[in-house]
Amino acid sequence: MDYRLPLGMSIGFCGEDFYENLAEAEKNGFEYIDFDIASSWRRPEMEEKYYRDLEKGIAAVRDAGLKINAVHLSFGKKWDPADKWPHRRKKAVDRLVEIIRRLDPHGPFLYVLHGSFEPIGKLTRERRKKNLLVSLKTLCAATRNTICLEILPRTCLLNTSAEAIEILDRANQKNLKICLDTNHFLQEKTEDAILALAGRIATTHVSDHDYRDERHLLPGEGKIDWNAVLAALEKTGYQGVFNYELKHPRIAEAKANYEQLFGEYNKNKRACGVILREYTAMI
Repeated sequence: MDYRLPLGMSIGFCGEDFYENLAEAEKNGFEYIDFDIASSWRRPEMEEKYYRDLEKGIAAVRDAGLKINAVHLSFGKKWDPADKWPHRRKKAVDRLVEIIRRLDPHGPFLYVLHGSFEPIGKLTRERRKKNLLVSLKTLCAATRNTICLEILPRTCLLNTSAEAIEILDRANQKNLKICLDTNHFLQEKTEDAILALAGRIATTHVSDHDYRDERHLLPGEGKIDWNAVLAALEKTGYQGVFNYELKHPRIAEAKANYEQLFGEYNKNKRACGVILREYTAMI
C-alpha cells in the first residue's frame, strides 16, 4: 500500500502576503496550514498590531477552505520558557498562556512551542531544563489541546532526539508531544531521530539542510536522505501532517516537491516488494 500524508504549509500571519499565501495554498491543493504567529519576532514593533488580529487570521484560514494543523507560538528572548531569570520567565509564560486561552476556543489544533532560546552553555543546561519543566506544567494545564515541543538546532534545548525524549519523560504531561523539524538535527541523521522518537511525534516541519546548520531548503536541495526519512515515518506509524516550513513559502514548488518525494518513495517501495516476492518464490 502506498504511503501518503496530509499536505500542509507553514504560513506567517505577521506579513503583508498572508492572505495571498492562503489563496495560493488552497489553489495548489494544500489541506492544512500551520498558522505561524512567531514570524514577528524579528520585528517587535509590529508584534502588537498582529496580535490584536489573531482571531481574524484564524477565521481567514478557514474562509480560504483550509484547516489549521497547528499554531506556531512566538519565540525569542522575551518568549523563553526556560529563561534563567524567574521574572522574565514568568512574563514569557504569562504571555504564552494569554495567547493560548484566546485561541483555544477556535481549536482543536496543535500548538508548536520552542522550548528555549539560545545560547545555552553546558554548565547551565540542566538548570534551563528544570526551568522549562516548570513552565510546561503551567502551559499544558492552560489548554485542552496538545503542545508540541519543536526539535531545535545548535545549543537550544531539545537539540537531539535523546534530549527530547528525556524532557518529555520528565515533564510527564499527557498533552505534550514533539514537532519534528527535519532540518534542525545537526548531531544525528534525521531518519535515525525519527526512529528514536517513535510514538512521540505529533506534527512536522519539513525542509532540508546541510547538517551544518538549519537552512529551510526545499527537500532535495540539501543533504537529508528523503527516502530514508519517509521510510522511518512510515515504520513508526506517523499519520500526521507533512508540513513544509521553508525560508520562503514557495507554495507551488512545495506541492510539486511533495508529489515527487512520495511518488519516488512509493515507486521504490513497490520495486523492492517485487524483488522480495521474486526472491521468495525462488527459494
